[in-house]
Amino acid sequence: MSPGDLLDKHEVAYNDFVSVHIKVHQANPNSWTRKLKDYIELLNPGGSFPYYFTQRNERGEVEVGRLLGPDGQQVITVDGPHSAPSEHYNEYGTVMLIGAGIGLTPCSSILSALLKFRWKKNFRPEILHFYWVVRQSDVDGFQWFIRRLTELEHGLKRDREQEQVDRRYYAEINIFVTGAKEKRDVQPMRGGKRLVYSDALTQPSFADEDLYAAMLNPTVSSKEATAILGDPERAESAPNRFQDIFVWNGRPIWSEIFAQVKENRVDRNIGVCFCGAPVIGAALGENCRLYSSEEEDCLFTLHKENF
Repeated sequence: MSPGDLLDKHEVAYNDFVSVHIKVHQANPNSWTRKLKDYIELLNPGGSFPYYFTQRNERGEVEVGRLLGPDGQQVITVDGPHSAPSEHYNEYGTVMLIGAGIGLTPCSSILSALLKFRWKKNFRPEILHFYWVVRQSDVDGFQWFIRRLTELEHGLKRDREQEQVDRRYYAEINIFVTGAKEKRDVQPMRGGKRLVYSDALTQPSFADEDLYAAMLNPTVSSKEATAILGDPERAESAPNRFQDIFVWNGRPIWSEIFAQVKENRVDRNIGVCFCGAPVIGAALGENCRLYSSEEEDCLFTLHKENF
């Protein structure tokens, strides 16, 4: 086992069963987590918790666990297993990491591994382009990730100042907020106190509340993304910039993004790791084919996990 592999291990990986923990976002009654909770509660008529599923085996004995629900169908089915992008991102010097919807969770793990651990150990990839596509109506449900990004960015800034992360490591995080047609009222974030670093030697470039407010009401069109990112002076002073993070209003224009990554590449092989809806995966696959060129010595390789 290589030293890099040790960073990807977790204690639950050594159990002989699969354990799934699901967090329900109460703010959105139409979320899949809320619907799953409501369905599971229907199987618990007593309404007392914790509740354990049971069934009788062939001998009539009560066992923990249940396969079928009242309708005769499996209570839960798993669409898989599938190869995960997290298995391949460390094979490249440059990676385009894309997350959408619930596919953000594996992306969060990759970001944490890179920014908190792997870059300090001089592991690949050295260049990270992260793209997060999220609807304005879903932003509230991802407050946990907004806090995570804020913490990761502060940690990366500190590590850079203390020269724990080499200058060759580059992170660019683009958040594309879709469906932002109306101005939203910005309420205080839920789930704890505001992140404070008053005693830290390295002060943060922004607060989690600032990033949250910018995502609720994005002001810079995604149509300007490649033009701004391609101009160092405009990118440095962009009003939608939060350290390494840029918040855009609208969908990503993948053709322009791929063209820009190709033009500025330092590696021949570029990994494209995606977790999310199949429609985005199809668009990424098409652009990988379109912008790969043997003559120009450039190859985009897609690794996707559909949800």
